[in-house]
Amino acid sequence: MIDRRMASNIVALYAVKGMQYLMSFATYPFLTHTLQAQGFGAMNYAASVIQYGLLLTDFGFDLSATREIAVARGNDAAVARIFWRTTLAKTMLALISVVLLTLSVAVVPQWRVLAPVFAFSMLNIVASVVFPLWFFQGMEELRLASLLGVAGRALMLGFLFWLVRSPADVGIAVVLQAMPLIIAGAFWWTTQWGLPRPPWRKPTRPDVLASLRMSWPFFLSALSGTLYTSATTTLVGMYCGVQEVGYFSAANKLLYNIQGLIGLLVQATYPRISQLAQQNKPAAVALIRKAMYLQGGAGLVLTLILLIGAPWMMPLLTGHDLAASAPVMRWMSPIILLGALSYVFGMQSLLPFGHDRYFSRILMIAGAGNVLALLVLLPGAPTGEGAIRAAQVVLTVESFLVLAYWWRARTVWAEARAA
Repeated sequence: MIDRRMASNIVALYAVKGMQYLMSFATYPFLTHTLQAQGFGAMNYAASVIQYGLLLTDFGFDLSATREIAVARGNDAAVARIFWRTTLAKTMLALISVVLLTLSVAVVPQWRVLAPVFAFSMLNIVASVVFPLWFFQGMEELRLASLLGVAGRALMLGFLFWLVRSPADVGIAVVLQAMPLIIAGAFWWTTQWGLPRPPWRKPTRPDVLASLRMSWPFFLSALSGTLYTSATTTLVGMYCGVQEVGYFSAANKLLYNIQGLIGLLVQATYPRISQLAQQNKPAAVALIRKAMYLQGGAGLVLTLILLIGAPWMMPLLTGHDLAASAPVMRWMSPIILLGALSYVFGMQSLLPFGHDRYFSRILMIAGAGNVLALLVLLPGAPTGEGAIRAAQVVLTVESFLVLAYWWRARTVWAEARAA
C-alpha cells in the first residue's frame, strides 16, 4: 500500500526533482551548445569508460545494501554493521578501479589522447563512495538525499556557466558535474544533517567478504546492464568516432534525464516492496500493480512527446552542430515506456522476491546480444549512421528485457497472491 509516509516521500522527491530539472534544462543545452559535437562526445566517451570503474565500485550495493538496510531498519546494531562493511568494501573497490582505469588509459591510444578528460571523470568514482545514496534509499530518506544533491549542484551551477566557454573547457565541465555529490557527501559526513550516521562498528574481513558475496549477483546484473548502456557509447566511439558519440549521447542524455522522473517512483517504492515481500506478499503485489499503472502511464505519455517532438526539439536543445541527434532520439523514444515496464517486471517484482539469478541471466543475455549486434553493425557504418544503428540495437535489447522479465513476473505475482 502507498501510505502517507511513502506518498509524502514521492511528492517531496518530485518537488526536489523539479528543481533538479530546472538546472538540467539549463545545463544540458548549455553544454551541447558550448562543447559542440566533439567536446560533448569526448565528455561522454570518457564517462562511458569510467562507468566500468564506477560499476566495480558500486558492486551492486545500490540494490543489495539498500534491501538489507530496508529489512534491518529499526535494528540499530544491524544497520551499523551493514553501513560500515559496505562503506569499507566500496572504498577498497574504488581504489582498485582508479588503478585499473589509469593503466587502461595509458595503454589504449584512443583513450590516451583524452587522458585529462578521463582523469577528471574518475571523480565520479570518489563521489560514489562519499555520498552513500544506498543508505538514504534503504532508510527511505530519499527526500533528504535529493535535497543534498540539489544543493551541491546549485552551488556548482554558477561556476559551470562562468568557466565553461568552449569545447576546450570539457575537462572543467567534467569536474564541475562530479563535484555536487562530493560536496553533498562531505557535508553529510561532517554534519550528519537530517539522518544520523550509524555508530562506528569495525568491519571484519568475514563481514566484508559476506557483503561482496551478497552483492555478487547484483554486480553481475549491473555488469550485464552496462553491456547495453555504457558499452554502446564506448563501441560507437571506437568504431565511429567522437562526433558520432556526440550524436548518440545528446539523445541518450536527454532520455536518461527523462527516465529519471520514472526512476524516482522506483527508488521510493523499491525499499517498501522489498520489506512487504518478506512480511505481506499480497500487499507487495498490490503495490507493484499500482507502480505498473503509474510508471506505465507516465512512460507512454513521455514516449509520445519525444517521438512526435524530436525533429524540432533536438535542434532547439542541442544546437546546429548536434542536430543529427534528432533521428537518434526518435528511435530511442520508446525506451522510456519499455524502461518503465522493465523496472516493474524486473527490479520491483523479481528482486524483492529473490529471483536474482533469473534477473542476472536475462541481463547477461541482453548485454551479450547488444555487444554482438554492435560489433556486427558498427564497423563500416556510413558517416552519420553509427549513432542511429546503435539506437536501433538498444531499442531491440530493451524490448527483449521487458518481455523476458514480464514472463517470469507473472509467476512471481501468482505465487505471492496465493501465499
